[in-house]
Amino acid sequence: MIAQRLQPGAVCGVLGRMTEAHRQRADRMAEIAESEGVRWEPSHLLPGLTLRRTSSAAFQRDERSITAAWNAAGAVDQTLLDRSWEETARRGDLCGLRAAARGTGVLHGSVSGCQVLYVHITDHAVFFSTRLRWLAETAEQLTADWQAWSEILAFGAPLSGRTTFTEIRRLMPMEYVEVGDAAEGKDNTAQLKQAHWPWEDYLPQRSADLAETTGATVEAMAEHMRPHLRGAGNPMLSGGRDSRMLTALALREAAEPQLLTAWSTSSDAGSALEELVAARVAETLGIDHRIVTGHYDQFGQDFADYADAVDHQSSLHFWLMPVARRLRCHPGPVFDGIGGGVLLGGGFADPQDGHRMSRQELIAARVRARSRYLSDAPKVLRRDMTSAVGERARSGAGGTAARYADHPNAHTLTSYLLRTVPGIAQAPAKVLGGAQPTVMPMVIDEVASLALQLPHAVKTEGAWYPQLLVAADQRLRGMPTADDLTGTRHHKRRIASREGARYLAGLLQRESVSGLLSPDLAALNPADPQGLVAWQRLLNSQRPQHLIRGLAMLTLWLDEYGSRLRSADPEGIARA
Repeated sequence: MIAQRLQPGAVCGVLGRMTEAHRQRADRMAEIAESEGVRWEPSHLLPGLTLRRTSSAAFQRDERSITAAWNAAGAVDQTLLDRSWEETARRGDLCGLRAAARGTGVLHGSVSGCQVLYVHITDHAVFFSTRLRWLAETAEQLTADWQAWSEILAFGAPLSGRTTFTEIRRLMPMEYVEVGDAAEGKDNTAQLKQAHWPWEDYLPQRSADLAETTGATVEAMAEHMRPHLRGAGNPMLSGGRDSRMLTALALREAAEPQLLTAWSTSSDAGSALEELVAARVAETLGIDHRIVTGHYDQFGQDFADYADAVDHQSSLHFWLMPVARRLRCHPGPVFDGIGGGVLLGGGFADPQDGHRMSRQELIAARVRARSRYLSDAPKVLRRDMTSAVGERARSGAGGTAARYADHPNAHTLTSYLLRTVPGIAQAPAKVLGGAQPTVMPMVIDEVASLALQLPHAVKTEGAWYPQLLVAADQRLRGMPTADDLTGTRHHKRRIASREGARYLAGLLQRESVSGLLSPDLAALNPADPQGLVAWQRLLNSQRPQHLIRGLAMLTLWLDEYGSRLRSADPEGIARA
C-alpha cells in the first residue's frame, strides 16, 4: 500500500517526440501521482511537451515556449525564469524545464544536486518525474542495476546518478537532458549532458577574512530563508550545530516568530541526548518545541514507509518517518541543515598522514572512509558477495574520487558527491519534502562559494562553528552539542529492539535475498530467543546494521518490482 503524502513539489511529464504512446504514458504517470494524493495544476501542453506540476512550481509560457522551475522548497522567485537555465539552477538551486516548439529544449538539475529529479531517456524523448515510482510503473521494461545495489549496501545510496533501474537516472549537480532538433525528416534526439559545476571553481583563499565570510554566510542563509517565513514554519532541531543555527535564523527572520515550531526526533543512535539538548536549545531561543519519538511496535511500518518515500534509493534515514507524518498535519515550510557538516564543519577530512600518501592511496582512502561499513560485511554477507560488493563499491566511487583527486577541495567535494547528494538528500527532499515544502539553506550556491573559499584549517573539526553560531544568535555561544556530551549509549536502538530485529530478520530470510547472507547469519533463527538476541547485537552496531538495512531495502524493492524485472536474481550483484 502506497502512503498518501502531500508531495508539494511534485512534477512529471515528457519532452520530445510526442507519439500517442508517449502521451498515454505521461497521462498514466499523472494518474498514479493523483492516486497518491498529488494535486496537479491544469496540465500544460505544447507540440512535444506534456507537463504536470503542483502550484509550488514557477511557470511561464508564450505561444511557442514554456519555462518552469521547481525545488523542494517552493516559493520560487518568478524572475529567475527570465535568466539562462544555468543561472536559474545556480541562483535558486532549482530544477527546471525550457521547452520550445516541436519538443525541443532542456530539462535540468539543480546546482546542489540535492533537488531530486529522475529521468528516463529514450531515443526521441525524455520522461521526467520527481518520483521514481511514476516512471518505473509506466516503463515498458525494467532492468535491475546491480551496481546501484552494491552502492546502496556500501554507501547507503546509488552513486553518480544511477538508480536501481538501468533505464532511469537521477540528475546530478548541473546535469541536463537536451532534446534537440533533428535533421530534416528525422526524429528529435535526447542526450544527457553535463554543464560546468561552479563549485569546482571555489578554491581556498589564504586572504579570506574570517569575520567577513562568517557574516556573509549567515546573511546568505537568512536571505534564502526569508521568503519562506511569512507565516508558520518548521525548523528541524537536533542536538547538533547546523539545526540550531537555522532555528535561530528562522526566529530572527520570521514575520511572526510565534508561529514557528521546532521539531526533534531520535536519530536512533541509542541516546536521548539529541532530544534533551534540542529541548535546551529551544528553551534558550524561546521557540515552541515538539519531540516526536518512534515506537518499537511501529518500526516495521516506519521502515516500509521510508522505503516508499525514497523510492528504495537510500537506506539511511528511516527514523525520520514519525516526525514526517506529524509534519503533514502542521502547515509551513521545513528548514533542514543538510550539507552543513561537510561544507561548514570541515567534516570528512583526509587522514592526518594524507600529505604523505600517493595520489592513488589518497583516492582509495577517501572511498574507504565513505564505505567504512564494509569492514563488517563478513558478518552479514557470504564471502564472495563481500568481495563483490567491495570491488563494485570501489569501482563506482573511484571515478568521482579520481576526478577531484588534485582539487584543493578534494575531500569536501568527494564526500559531498559520494554521500550528501546521493543518500542524505533523500531525507529533506523526499521524506520531509513529502510532508511540507522543505528549505535547504546550507547547500545554496552562495553558501557553498563562501565556505569552499575558506582555508581548510579554519573549518576542520568544526572550528568555524562558534563564530557562525554567535553570528546567528548570541545566545548560542558555548552551548554543547549532543556529540559533545555523548560518552556511551543510554538505551537500545529502536532498530535493535525485538520488534525491529524480528522485522528485519524476516525480510532478510525471504528467498529473494537469503542466499546472499553469511552462513552464520543465515543460521540465526529470530524465532529462537538466542537467535533473536544475536540479531539484536548485530543491529546495535552501526556497520552491520547499515548492511542489514540495505538488504532489507533490496527485499522490499524486489517485492514491489521483482515480477517486472528482466532478472530479479540479486546474484547479479556479484556479476555487476
